[in-house]
Amino acid sequence: MKKLIYLFIAFIGLTITSCEPMEDVQDEINAELDSERAVADREYTLTEDDYSAVGLNYPNFNSEEDARELIPSLLSTQYPNYGAGSSVNVTFDIYDPIRVEDYTLTADDYETAGLEAAYFTSSSQIVDALEDIFPAGEDGDYIELTYTVVAEDISYEFTAEDYDLAGEELATDYPDPADNAAQYSSFEIREDRDSYWSDEMILEAINIVLGDNFDDVTNQIYSVSYTTYNGGAGDGSMTVQFNGNAYVPFGGTSYEISDADFDEIGEEFAEDYPEPAASAISFGNFDTGYDDASVWSDEMILEAINFLLGERFPNAEDGAEFAVSYETYDGTRTIEVMNVVKSGDDFVLDTSATVVTITATDVFAVTNGDWGMPFTLDMDDYEAMGQSYANFSNEDLALYRIGIYLGMQFPFAEEGDVTAVSFDLYDSGDTSTEYVNFIFEDGSFDPIPSVRSSSLQFGNVDGEWVPDNTIRYSLIGSDYGIIADALEDTYSGPVSSMARYNNFDRRSGNSAYWSDDMILEAMQILLNSIAPNAAVGQQYVLTYEIYNGSNGTEDISLIKNEAGDWVINE
Repeated sequence: MKKLIYLFIAFIGLTITSCEPMEDVQDEINAELDSERAVADREYTLTEDDYSAVGLNYPNFNSEEDARELIPSLLSTQYPNYGAGSSVNVTFDIYDPIRVEDYTLTADDYETAGLEAAYFTSSSQIVDALEDIFPAGEDGDYIELTYTVVAEDISYEFTAEDYDLAGEELATDYPDPADNAAQYSSFEIREDRDSYWSDEMILEAINIVLGDNFDDVTNQIYSVSYTTYNGGAGDGSMTVQFNGNAYVPFGGTSYEISDADFDEIGEEFAEDYPEPAASAISFGNFDTGYDDASVWSDEMILEAINFLLGERFPNAEDGAEFAVSYETYDGTRTIEVMNVVKSGDDFVLDTSATVVTITATDVFAVTNGDWGMPFTLDMDDYEAMGQSYANFSNEDLALYRIGIYLGMQFPFAEEGDVTAVSFDLYDSGDTSTEYVNFIFEDGSFDPIPSVRSSSLQFGNVDGEWVPDNTIRYSLIGSDYGIIADALEDTYSGPVSSMARYNNFDRRSGNSAYWSDDMILEAMQILLNSIAPNAAVGQQYVLTYEIYNGSNGTEDISLIKNEAGDWVINE
């Protein structure tokens, strides 16, 4: 038994003694790593644990700036033995939802857009202006733009529901007229009847109905039509403008040229202007620049308006004012307004008419490289997607159905096309407007997720990890040819050897020897050839073949300075 104890004690002693050389070896490895740290070039994708390690609650960054700031500490922990010159290309996720920036156009912005006055007259002008004002706009950019635009005359026709609403709201003030309007969906205009509606009373009803159907936009003009009764059904109309407090009568008579009017104009001018007339009939607008053969000049449009108003208002008195709205087409459909006044037998341009403008706020987005308004769903769209209300109450359902609906709306979409969409989402009693971009891929529209993958390269500089734009490049055969063509007269012997073997002779004293300065000169020539447009601060690590008694490689790190020269990256 004692012998066993002695043997056991001896074994322990042997074990302790045998560990000492291993500790010495490990110490030597650690010392070597501390003095000559490893140089590496690798790829790494962050895990969920990595995001937690840098203090994030979700497996993504809020911005690329956050990634630049937080990833270096992670790399220091992950790769403690990587030294200067090392690089790691890190792939990570960014939470990148659509962010709508508010912007109000200034007087300088209108000038930048080439406009003589600080307002727009068409939607195409707005899009063109955005290109000028935000030339660096990228796909996915959204702006809620506040701007000034010429007020278009909005047409509105009373519905049965509108007469009911007016009757309900005015029942206390005008019981008989209110009851009659609600019952017959018209305004009684016979003065001797108890249910008589005066113009002032009709204006009150218009205030109620427009206030229920439209946002109160100061200066906006509305041409309101309604049914009257004077022993027989008739038509009534009133042009009103919102003055900031109420809808008030607007001077002059508004008239909108309809498709039927364009037909009449086309027939009337078929002999004088055959192709423009045919175009007006076919498309229900005045071509102002799309097809040279069918273009209507301003003078021709004034002729057409003279004809039309003469037909519609044969008894118009001298001095009567008209604001005539019509559609034009120059590649984009636009509603324009011409103000005219009766002068003798003709209707002439009303030069005294002031331009009526409104302040509007709309969202614009960049998709497929161009600014435009998002595809905004209206009630008809929601009903087509099976919704009872003008909104969705489930976001996943909304994205699924909108994707299918876009395929129906844009049957000729091409691979990679992006469409911006605006829809309303109802949640817990509140309705919010949501924006999402859909991309057409593999035959269907799919929402672009709010979390996207990105990557950044980080380099180790003096033991610290920093965001790095280093491009690592290994020379190929043609690169040696570029250098040879540039330096064959300067270093004939070394160049001849390099061109023959595709390497640099590094044997000092040899006739083919390439010094450090010669190699630097060669690499500067190469980078000026293969990366002529590199930005200031761009870094390259070039790997080239050498011969120093045996074949091998060397690296040189260069950076482009502010003078545009490639210099050693210290």
